[in-house]
Amino acid sequence: MTEDKQNIGAFLTSLGARRVGVDHYTEHDFEMERVGRKQSAETYAERLKVLEDAGWVPFRGPFYYARREFHGGHHPPGTKKRVPTKAAFAMFLDANPEIELPKYKPHPHGWKAPTTTQGLIRHELIKAEPMKMPAGGLFTMDYEYGTEEEKKARREKKVRMDAVFKGLPGIRVYGTGTHYGSGEPARDYLYVKLEAEGFRAALPETWEGLAVEVTVKSEADEKAEEAAKDKVANDRYKEEAGWLEKGRRL
Repeated sequence: MTEDKQNIGAFLTSLGARRVGVDHYTEHDFEMERVGRKQSAETYAERLKVLEDAGWVPFRGPFYYARREFHGGHHPPGTKKRVPTKAAFAMFLDANPEIELPKYKPHPHGWKAPTTTQGLIRHELIKAEPMKMPAGGLFTMDYEYGTEEEKKARREKKVRMDAVFKGLPGIRVYGTGTHYGSGEPARDYLYVKLEAEGFRAALPETWEGLAVEVTVKSEADEKAEEAAKDKVANDRYKEEAGWLEKGRRL
Protein backbone atom coordinates (compact mmCIF):
# COMPACT_ATOMS: atom_id res chain seq x y z
CA MET A 1 0.00 0.00 0.00
CA THR A 2 1.20 3.53 -0.78
CA GLU A 3 2.61 5.35 2.23
CA ASP A 4 0.18 7.88 3.70
CA LYS A 5 2.60 10.80 3.90
CA GLN A 6 0.05 13.53 4.60
CA ASN A 7 -2.72 11.77 6.51
CA ILE A 8 -5.25 11.82 3.68
CA GLY A 9 -6.78 8.56 4.87
CA ALA A 10 -6.20 4.88 4.24
CA PHE A 11 -8.95 4.55 1.62
CA LEU A 12 -7.75 7.41 -0.61
CA THR A 13 -4.15 6.36 -0.12
CA SER A 14 -4.98 2.82 -1.26
CA LEU A 15 -6.40 4.29 -4.49
CA GLY A 16 -3.16 6.13 -5.15
CA ALA A 17 -4.42 9.56 -4.07
CA ARG A 18 -1.92 12.12 -2.87
CA ARG A 19 -1.53 15.86 -2.68
CA VAL A 20 0.06 17.53 -5.68
CA GLY A 21 3.83 17.39 -5.34
CA VAL A 22 3.90 15.03 -2.37
CA ASP A 23 6.82 13.07 -3.83
CA HIS A 24 8.95 16.22 -3.86
CA TYR A 25 7.88 17.95 -0.62
CA THR A 26 9.77 17.60 2.64
CA GLU A 27 8.75 18.72 6.12
CA HIS A 28 10.88 21.81 5.53
CA ASP A 29 8.88 22.59 2.38
CA PHE A 30 5.58 22.27 4.22
CA GLU A 31 6.81 24.57 6.97
CA MET A 32 8.04 27.14 4.46
CA GLU A 33 4.68 26.97 2.69
CA ARG A 34 2.90 27.73 5.98
CA VAL A 35 5.23 30.69 6.58
CA GLY A 36 4.46 32.08 3.12
CA ARG A 37 0.72 31.66 3.53
CA LYS A 38 0.81 33.40 6.92
CA GLN A 39 2.66 36.37 5.43
CA SER A 40 0.19 36.58 2.51
CA ALA A 41 -2.75 36.40 4.91
CA GLU A 42 -1.33 39.34 6.88
CA THR A 43 -0.95 41.38 3.69
CA TYR A 44 -4.52 40.50 2.68
CA ALA A 45 -5.78 41.68 6.06
CA GLU A 46 -3.98 45.01 5.51
CA ARG A 47 -5.62 45.32 2.10
CA LEU A 48 -9.05 44.62 3.61
CA LYS A 49 -8.51 47.37 6.18
CA VAL A 50 -7.79 49.92 3.44
CA LEU A 51 -10.92 48.83 1.55
CA GLU A 52 -13.21 48.82 4.59
CA ASP A 53 -11.87 52.09 5.97
CA ALA A 54 -13.07 53.61 2.69
CA GLY A 55 -16.64 52.49 3.39
CA TRP A 56 -16.85 49.09 1.73
CA VAL A 57 -18.93 46.83 4.00
CA PRO A 58 -18.24 43.07 4.19
CA PHE A 59 -21.11 40.59 4.03
CA ARG A 60 -21.61 36.84 3.94
CA GLY A 61 -24.08 34.84 1.88
CA PRO A 62 -24.39 33.22 -1.57
CA PHE A 63 -24.85 35.30 -4.72
CA TYR A 64 -24.00 35.21 -8.42
CA TYR A 65 -21.52 37.49 -10.13
CA ALA A 66 -20.24 37.02 -13.70
CA ARG A 67 -22.31 33.81 -13.81
CA ARG A 68 -20.31 32.35 -10.92
CA GLU A 69 -21.43 31.62 -7.38
CA PHE A 70 -19.76 33.44 -4.50
CA HIS A 71 -20.40 33.19 -0.78
CA GLY A 72 -19.39 36.58 0.49
CA GLY A 73 -17.92 39.88 -0.58
CA HIS A 74 -18.32 43.62 -0.02
CA HIS A 75 -21.07 46.20 -0.50
CA PRO A 76 -19.86 49.40 -2.22
CA PRO A 77 -20.15 52.47 0.06
CA GLY A 78 -23.77 53.44 0.67
CA THR A 79 -25.26 50.57 -1.36
CA LYS A 80 -26.39 46.97 -0.93
CA LYS A 81 -24.90 45.85 -4.23
CA ARG A 82 -23.08 42.54 -3.80
CA VAL A 83 -19.55 42.45 -5.19
CA PRO A 84 -16.87 39.75 -4.73
CA THR A 85 -13.98 41.13 -2.69
CA LYS A 86 -11.56 40.50 -5.57
CA ALA A 87 -13.65 42.76 -7.83
CA ALA A 88 -14.16 45.25 -4.98
CA PHE A 89 -10.41 45.88 -4.79
CA ALA A 90 -10.32 46.62 -8.54
CA MET A 91 -13.33 48.97 -8.34
CA PHE A 92 -11.83 50.77 -5.34
CA LEU A 93 -8.49 51.37 -7.06
CA ASP A 94 -10.22 52.47 -10.27
CA ALA A 95 -12.12 55.13 -8.31
CA ASN A 96 -9.06 56.08 -6.22
CA PRO A 97 -5.98 55.88 -8.48
CA GLU A 98 -3.90 57.83 -5.96
CA ILE A 99 -4.18 55.01 -3.40
CA GLU A 100 -1.98 51.90 -3.42
CA LEU A 101 -2.84 48.65 -1.75
CA PRO A 102 -0.19 46.93 0.39
CA LYS A 103 1.85 44.71 -1.90
CA TYR A 104 2.40 41.01 -1.39
CA LYS A 105 5.99 40.41 -0.28
CA PRO A 106 8.43 37.76 -1.51
CA HIS A 107 8.85 34.74 0.72
CA PRO A 108 10.92 35.82 3.78
CA HIS A 109 13.33 32.92 3.28
CA GLY A 110 13.37 32.97 -0.52
CA TRP A 111 11.63 29.59 -0.64
CA LYS A 112 9.86 28.39 -3.80
CA ALA A 113 7.56 25.40 -4.09
CA PRO A 114 9.15 22.33 -5.69
CA THR A 115 7.95 21.72 -9.23
CA THR A 116 6.31 18.43 -10.13
CA THR A 117 4.24 16.75 -12.80
CA GLN A 118 2.66 14.42 -10.24
CA GLY A 119 -1.16 14.46 -10.40
CA LEU A 120 -3.63 14.32 -7.57
CA ILE A 121 -4.92 10.86 -8.52
CA ARG A 122 -3.08 8.16 -10.40
CA HIS A 123 -5.18 7.07 -13.40
CA GLU A 124 -4.96 3.81 -15.25
CA LEU A 125 -6.88 3.19 -18.48
CA ILE A 126 -8.58 -0.19 -18.22
CA LYS A 127 -10.99 -0.39 -21.17
CA ALA A 128 -12.72 2.00 -23.58
CA GLU A 129 -16.09 1.18 -25.11
CA PRO A 130 -18.68 3.13 -27.14
CA MET A 131 -21.50 4.64 -25.10
CA LYS A 132 -24.47 2.29 -24.72
CA MET A 133 -28.16 3.07 -24.20
CA PRO A 134 -28.82 2.90 -20.44
CA ALA A 135 -31.34 0.45 -19.09
CA GLY A 136 -34.82 1.76 -18.33
CA GLY A 137 -35.17 4.07 -21.34
CA LEU A 138 -33.53 7.05 -19.60
CA PHE A 139 -33.84 9.17 -22.75
CA THR A 140 -37.56 8.46 -23.21
CA MET A 141 -38.85 9.15 -19.72
CA ASP A 142 -42.62 9.53 -19.31
CA TYR A 143 -43.49 12.51 -17.11
CA GLU A 144 -47.21 11.75 -16.75
CA TYR A 145 -48.41 11.26 -13.20
CA GLY A 146 -51.55 10.06 -11.41
CA THR A 147 -53.70 6.98 -11.91
CA GLU A 148 -54.23 5.43 -15.33
CA GLU A 149 -57.76 6.92 -15.36
CA GLU A 150 -56.38 10.40 -14.65
CA LYS A 151 -53.75 10.04 -17.36
CA LYS A 152 -56.39 8.93 -19.85
CA ALA A 153 -58.64 11.86 -18.93
CA ARG A 154 -55.82 14.35 -19.50
CA ARG A 155 -54.94 12.88 -22.87
CA GLU A 156 -58.59 12.98 -23.97
CA LYS A 157 -58.88 16.58 -22.77
CA LYS A 158 -55.83 17.50 -24.85
CA VAL A 159 -57.43 15.94 -27.94
CA ARG A 160 -60.63 17.99 -27.42
CA MET A 161 -58.59 21.17 -26.87
CA ASP A 162 -56.60 20.61 -30.07
CA ALA A 163 -59.83 20.08 -32.00
CA VAL A 164 -61.00 23.59 -31.03
CA PHE A 165 -57.82 25.67 -30.99
CA LYS A 166 -55.21 23.99 -33.19
CA GLY A 167 -56.81 25.03 -36.46
CA LEU A 168 -57.59 28.65 -35.52
CA PRO A 169 -55.50 31.29 -37.31
CA GLY A 170 -52.99 33.44 -35.47
CA ILE A 171 -52.57 31.18 -32.44
CA ARG A 172 -48.93 30.76 -31.38
CA VAL A 173 -49.33 28.92 -28.07
CA TYR A 174 -52.24 27.54 -26.06
CA GLY A 175 -52.72 25.31 -23.03
CA THR A 176 -54.12 25.16 -19.50
CA GLY A 177 -52.76 26.63 -16.29
CA THR A 178 -53.72 27.42 -12.73
CA HIS A 179 -53.89 30.75 -10.90
CA TYR A 180 -52.88 30.64 -7.23
CA GLY A 181 -54.15 33.73 -5.41
CA SER A 182 -53.28 34.77 -1.86
CA GLY A 183 -56.12 33.61 0.36
CA GLU A 184 -58.20 32.57 -2.66
CA PRO A 185 -58.90 29.09 -4.04
CA ALA A 186 -56.84 27.97 -7.02
CA ARG A 187 -58.46 28.61 -10.39
CA ASP A 188 -57.80 26.75 -13.63
CA TYR A 189 -57.81 28.65 -16.92
CA LEU A 190 -56.93 28.25 -20.59
CA TYR A 191 -54.28 30.57 -22.02
CA VAL A 192 -53.81 31.59 -25.63
CA LYS A 193 -51.01 33.66 -27.16
CA LEU A 194 -51.94 35.39 -30.43
CA GLU A 195 -49.76 36.79 -33.20
CA ALA A 196 -51.99 39.89 -33.58
CA GLU A 197 -55.11 41.48 -32.07
CA GLY A 198 -57.19 40.79 -35.18
CA PHE A 199 -57.28 37.06 -34.42
CA ARG A 200 -59.03 37.52 -31.05
CA ALA A 201 -62.57 37.54 -32.48
CA ALA A 202 -62.32 33.88 -33.50
CA LEU A 203 -61.68 32.73 -29.92
CA PRO A 204 -64.40 31.54 -27.52
CA GLU A 205 -64.65 33.29 -24.16
CA THR A 206 -64.72 29.97 -22.30
CA TRP A 207 -63.87 26.36 -23.02
CA GLU A 208 -65.30 23.48 -20.97
CA GLY A 209 -65.95 25.91 -18.11
CA LEU A 210 -62.47 27.47 -18.20
CA ALA A 211 -62.00 31.18 -18.88
CA VAL A 212 -59.91 31.81 -22.00
CA GLU A 213 -57.18 34.36 -21.20
CA VAL A 214 -55.54 35.97 -24.21
CA THR A 215 -52.09 37.50 -24.67
CA VAL A 216 -51.22 39.29 -27.90
CA LYS A 217 -47.55 39.28 -28.87
CA SER A 218 -46.06 38.70 -32.28
CA GLU A 219 -43.18 36.29 -32.73
CA ALA A 220 -41.01 39.13 -34.03
CA ASP A 221 -41.70 41.30 -30.97
CA GLU A 222 -41.02 38.39 -28.63
CA LYS A 223 -37.71 37.61 -30.34
CA ALA A 224 -36.74 41.29 -30.16
CA GLU A 225 -37.49 41.39 -26.42
CA GLU A 226 -35.50 38.21 -25.83
CA ALA A 227 -32.58 39.61 -27.82
CA ALA A 228 -32.67 42.82 -25.78
CA LYS A 229 -32.69 40.85 -22.52
CA ASP A 230 -29.80 38.70 -23.75
CA LYS A 231 -27.81 41.81 -24.64
CA VAL A 232 -28.35 43.32 -21.19
CA ALA A 233 -27.33 40.03 -19.54
CA ASN A 234 -24.24 39.65 -21.76
CA ASP A 235 -23.17 43.27 -21.21
CA ARG A 236 -23.51 42.76 -17.47
CA TYR A 237 -21.50 39.56 -17.64
CA LYS A 238 -18.70 41.23 -19.60
CA GLU A 239 -18.54 44.10 -17.12
CA GLU A 240 -18.49 41.81 -14.07
CA ALA A 241 -16.00 39.40 -15.63
CA GLY A 242 -13.78 42.39 -16.44
CA TRP A 243 -13.73 43.52 -12.80
CA LEU A 244 -12.89 40.00 -11.66
CA GLU A 245 -10.01 39.81 -14.12
CA LYS A 246 -8.68 43.21 -12.98
CA GLY A 247 -8.91 42.05 -9.38
CA ARG A 248 -7.06 38.83 -10.19
CA ARG A 249 -4.08 40.81 -11.45
CA LEU A 250 -3.75 42.97 -8.32
